[in-house]
Amino acid sequence: MARATEPFAEAVQYIKVVYQEYCKRNDLDTCDAIEQEISDLVQMCSTTEAEIRQTIKDLSKHVRDLETVASYPHRDGLHADRVAALQRQIDVAKRLIEDMDVQARTAEQQCEEVDARLRSATAAAREAAAGSSSIAANLKSQLAMYKHITSTTWWPGKPTISGTVSDTKTGDIRVFDFDQNISQFELINKLWDLL
Repeated sequence: MARATEPFAEAVQYIKVVYQEYCKRNDLDTCDAIEQEISDLVQMCSTTEAEIRQTIKDLSKHVRDLETVASYPHRDGLHADRVAALQRQIDVAKRLIEDMDVQARTAEQQCEEVDARLRSATAAAREAAAGSSSIAANLKSQLAMYKHITSTTWWPGKPTISGTVSDTKTGDIRVFDFDQNISQFELINKLWDLL
């Protein structure tokens, strides 16, 4: 009697393993998080680039304004003051460009890290898919063999545990219908009696 319960318990265990594998979303969530980080980095780079472009436009306008105003009939030293102001703005622009370069390198490194994480997550997803498909195929084969050996047909969708057991020698078909609250031990004993 102990041998009859082992294949049934093993089949239930395989079904649980397949269900748990299909319910995992870790790899999908990781891929979604990586894609969101990439999107955020692209947005940050675009915003910073737009700000730098605007600063350059503003500086170019100031240079043109100063060139038109920088005529000598003005007070002494005005030209030198404006040149100094321009030099300060150029220094600020250089610092902004250096900061932008640092941010660009940082963004490139982050993109490379994100790409590496995406590749590893994709590989892990492929391995998980390959593993679960082989387990599912094995489980399918075992369930088919169980059905063939026991000649048991299940009727899913009913509020009870029900189905038929057929005897190939005599041609008899025995219907069973058990309450779902029955213990597993009792259920297996009653099914074994029918077989």
